[in-house]
Parts: sequence; C-alpha cells; structure tokens
Amino acid sequence: MPAAGARAALSVIAALGFLGALGSESSAATTLTGIATLPAQTLAPETPSSGSYADDGRKLATPRFEAQPIQGISAIAPVASKAAKGASTKKSTPNKPPKISTPTEWWALSDNGFGTRANSGDYRLAIYRLKIEPVRAPAKPERRARPKPRQIAPTVTVLQRIALRDPDRLFPWPLTLSTDADRPLTGADADPESLVVMEDGSFWIGDEHGPWLLHFSADGRLLKAPVELVPGGSVLRSAAHPEVVNAGKVARLGASKGFEGLARGLRPSTLIAMLEAPIVGDLSTSVRLLEFDLELRAWTGREWLYPLDSPDHAVSEIVRDPFSGPDGYLVIERDALQGPAAAYKKIFRIRLSRLPEKTLAVDLLNIADPQKIAGGTDKFRFPFLTTEALWPTAAGELVVVNDNNFPAAGGRSSVAPDPTEWIFLRE
Repeated sequence: MPAAGARAALSVIAALGFLGALGSESSAATTLTGIATLPAQTLAPETPSSGSYADDGRKLATPRFEAQPIQGISAIAPVASKAAKGASTKKSTPNKPPKISTPTEWWALSDNGFGTRANSGDYRLAIYRLKIEPVRAPAKPERRARPKPRQIAPTVTVLQRIALRDPDRLFPWPLTLSTDADRPLTGADADPESLVVMEDGSFWIGDEHGPWLLHFSADGRLLKAPVELVPGGSVLRSAAHPEVVNAGKVARLGASKGFEGLARGLRPSTLIAMLEAPIVGDLSTSVRLLEFDLELRAWTGREWLYPLDSPDHAVSEIVRDPFSGPDGYLVIERDALQGPAAAYKKIFRIRLSRLPEKTLAVDLLNIADPQKIAGGTDKFRFPFLTTEALWPTAAGELVVVNDNNFPAAGGRSSVAPDPTEWIFLRE
C-alpha cells in the first residue's frame, strides 16, 4: 500500500473504530508445553552495584543491590545457530514456512531498570544471551498414573551480557554516566522495550523515553544518533523526552508510551514500530504501527492502526509471524492489572492487509496444563502486569516471557518479587 493509500486506510479504520475489532474472539485451547524460571534476584556477575536511587530520584545512602539485576525482559529473539543459517540457504516449498525446532539460546533485552527515569540512573542497559532449558511435558504421558506436580528449577543460564553504550558521543542529550569514557547507557537515559536482531549481528531497539529507534553494534556500541518519530513532519515526544523534561517542549505521548514493539517489516529493508498507546488526538482505541526504511534511515509515511478492545488496554509486543501469511504478525494486548485481579492478557494474530481484523491466538489467563508441569493445577495463568516478550517458533508454537518489574511484586505473590518466567505454548 503506498503512503497515500495507507493514510486513506487510517481514515477508514478510524471511521470503523466504534465497531471494535473486526475478527474472531474464538481460539482453540492453548496448552503449556514447557516452563523455565529465572529467580527474581538474579544478579549479573562482575557488574557495578545498582538501586542507589529512591522512586523520587533521591540518592540513597547505600545501593540496594550489589550488582546489576537480570530482570525486566521486554523482548526476545532466538540466537541464530550455524545449523539454522545453513538451513536458510536451502530451497523450500513456496509459501510454506520451514519447520523450526525450538531454539535453546535466546537474546533477551532488559528494560530501563526499576520502573522510572528517576530511580534507574545506575541501572546499566544490556542485552543478555541466555540458555533456556525448560521443564517439558512428556511427549507421551503415562495413562496409568496421574502425573505428580513438578518443582520448577532455575533453568535459565546466562551466557553473555552485552552492555549498551555510546563511546562515540552520538546521543545528543546528556547521559547520566557521561563522565565514564565508555558512556554506558542507563535507565534514566533510555527505556528499551523492543528488539530486532539483524543479519550482521547488530541490534535495532525501540525505546519509550523518546520515543527513539536505536541501532547498536553486535558488541553494544551505539552506531548512529537516535531516530526520532516525526509523523507529519514534526517530532513526536513522550513525557519522558529530555526536551520535554528539561526544556518544556510539548509531549503527545505519556511517559512509557513510546515504541513498545518492533518487528521486521514487509520488505527486508524495513521495520515496523508499534506504539504502546494512542497518540494524543488519535482515536482512543487505536494504536499506530509505523514503517521505517533502514536504508534511508527515515520513516516512509506508511502506517496502520491496531484496534484495542478497550481504551484502558495497551499493546506490549509485536513480532513477525511467518507461519500465518506474508504479512502476518502477533500482538500482545493487555490490561493494567496483575495477579488474581488480571482480567485481560491476550495474544492476537493480525495481517496488515486485513486490519482492523484480528484473531485471538492465546488467552494467557486460560492455559491448559494437563501434565501439571508448572507444579499447580491443570489450569495455568500468566497474570503479570507486563507480559512483553513473544516469539513464534513453529506453526502454533509460541514462547512468551514476562517483564517482572523487579523488585516489584504482584504477579505471583503480593509480597515476594516476581520471577522471570519463560513459557512454551502450543495452540
């Protein structure tokens, strides 16, 4: 769809907004096939202390943590294996995606730290490479004996930590740790929420503070200045943008409402960036998806609208789904509740050519666990406030991870910090 056609489509969708999403809310039962947990207070070895700031930005007498917590997973992507790279060169049947075995190593993007710019000035942004070895349901469960609940072991191993930094001084606003020659980025500088791994090993990251697109090398060095969002030719800023906070510029997005999702586009040279919430002045139940050209380093003007089921909802991820068509994507839509109060945590399947139609893929609050691999009943809920990471590994096979908002509680316990859970699902 050319840019003019895309804008026309926006008008049509806005006119249909009151009708809600045009699609099916039905979905076959989803089954939990595996789970792995990373304990809440897991610290990265040989990293500086953290948690030196209170929620209001006051400096505390002593840091709360002796190192950097590995937490707040906001996006994942499989680590490309040599076997996968070799398989990608083989011929395959047209329009039929190859069957892919579930990866064991994953890239995991950690978000801005402890929740706000004010309290995250010493949380150093990083991408982790993790080995995930989930507890799995048996392929052929015993029929004679009822399976016993299993204890979930810490089955997430940290293999690598890539610190995100700006030694070349490309970030045009003051950094919290600017006196450090390596200029490490902290949660007060950016809020990384989404991740695309490129063929050359570099990382494109969607940020919420600006909102910005940030391009990092394979070893975490910022390669170019942040890309700002300029719909209609004017810069769109969130309430956390440095020029809003320090210079009084106007914000059209709330704090933490920037680029929540980032995915490969319809063409290899493009990305699709998805905002978490509507822009001020837009329809209250529609979220923009915007196309970015990697070669031109510019927004193409091509846009789509994703329809929320409620103005109180937000989207927390978009990923390309090669198993549901050439323009297929998966989107997480959620409410702002958690634990027993959580009422809406869903994954939808969309096709850009058919928006505002969307089809329910998974209800994360209604998952079958017949083998009780999560150690509870035969029903499993994923009731976290921020479920933000998603990846399809095969047709009907998904991996989902929560952002545990460390050191907050509320998902699994009202008092204990939530762990990071990797769940493996079959639709």
